[in-house]
Amino acid sequence: MRPCGECTACCTWLHGDAYGHEFGNGTSCKFLCEGCSIHKVRPSACVNYQCGWSQYLIDEELRPDKCGIIISVENNQEGQYLKAILFDKDKINNSTISYLDDWSKKMNTPIVYVDKRDN
Repeated sequence: MRPCGECTACCTWLHGDAYGHEFGNGTSCKFLCEGCSIHKVRPSACVNYQCGWSQYLIDEELRPDKCGIIISVENNQEGQYLKAILFDKDKINNSTISYLDDWSKKMNTPIVYVDKRDN
């Protein structure tokens, strides 16, 4: 797995509850400081989260905090798919979307876009 480094996008956009404190959809986790202050005892939503970037599924330059999109591996009754949460309108560009669309076709894996950008 790639180390998260300075990226904490999932701590703000992944939905979860950390010991009674809800986070997600633009609200940062209460335990986010310069990183996760409860990493060793983080909640199951965080433990179970599968970041596509950290799993080397997508290129290095598409780290979520750099490209404005969080990619996660998800499952449903039809199989696996990628979920792309678009969260930073200032960082998202057409080449990134084209890259993801091409990756989806090449890997024969559907991608679902969820737009959380301010309109």
